Amino acid sequence: MIYRDPNATQGLHVYICTMRQLWIKIVAHIAVWLIFLSLPAVILPPPGPPEMVQGFEPPPERVLFFVLLNLLLVASFYFNYYFLIPRFLLKGQRLQYFLAVLGGYVFLLSNIIGLQYWMIQRNPQIPAVEFQIFQRLGWFASMIMYCLVWASSSGMRLNAEWIRSEARRTESDRARLQAELSELKSQLNPHFLFNTLNGIYTLSLAKSDLAPGAVLQLSQLLRYVMSEANADFVPFEKDLEHIRHFIQLHQLRLTDKTTLSFKVNGHVGGKRIAPMLLLPFVENAFKYGISTQEMTPILIRVDLDAHQLIFHCTNKVVRRQSMEGEQTGIGIANTRKRLQLLYPDRHQLDIWEKDDFYYVRLALVW
Repeated sequence: MIYRDPNATQGLHVYICTMRQLWIKIVAHIAVWLIFLSLPAVILPPPGPPEMVQGFEPPPERVLFFVLLNLLLVASFYFNYYFLIPRFLLKGQRLQYFLAVLGGYVFLLSNIIGLQYWMIQRNPQIPAVEFQIFQRLGWFASMIMYCLVWASSSGMRLNAEWIRSEARRTESDRARLQAELSELKSQLNPHFLFNTLNGIYTLSLAKSDLAPGAVLQLSQLLRYVMSEANADFVPFEKDLEHIRHFIQLHQLRLTDKTTLSFKVNGHVGGKRIAPMLLLPFVENAFKYGISTQEMTPILIRVDLDAHQLIFHCTNKVVRRQSMEGEQTGIGIANTRKRLQLLYPDRHQLDIWEKDDFYYVRLALVW
């Protein structure tokens, strides 16, 4: 039996896809420039009858002129591709972008006129055929070439951005689905359900008024995971309510050794967040931070203002022998990936351990 490492296979697949995309990009750029380099032969056919042009050898100034012209077109292409579109168009600054494009055409035309003037000054004895060729390369022909360069550059860059955006969206959806599946498995975990139902059963035997509320919280918890958390973003008050249900159900099995503090400071309404983004930190606090033998405080605080959210979670680290060999950190790793996909450059996650306490601080810009 041959064992194949799935991670190695996945890595090879990613490498092959990356190389394929790179070769497609290279071939596309080569094809575009082959078309542009053949434009002078199409736009500027040799004027005059064949007997006038036959045997005519262009002077070196003409070759140099078209080399410089092609370099200007290449510079215009990649200036638009790597600077103008990311700097203006992708940031929604359309007016500034089109003014910059117009300025680029004026720059190209002025250089063409300057090169033509330099060509004539360098070689006053230009044959009639050569002079007609340069006269025909006026503002109209240069505008056509510049527009073709601009259109192809913009099309290729915007298409690349669309593909990248779709890849990010697909990866975000995949991460969200993984988070939902992981959370659903956590909620449907036999130990969690057993402890919760056992706590509800105890409340029922005691005819406690808390029993109906506990059943309702359990049903709302599962309903949120299975249906309401399918969206990319949800109202923040709903996600906080989900966290409250989660905490209240866990409190059924807590002893007086565990003290819990959960505070929300600031106005919650009108804000949206990716569903179940904060829950893995709370879940880890209950999973690894409670004990019946020692004092284990759990502190959870959410600070809100108009611009950002700051989430704090602190719990004592309880080291149990049963945790050895247990795979941990999956939920946190998945949360890190979701943050990178959904809040790029708009979050800061700090996690550290000190003096047997585990600290989490997440700052998130709305």
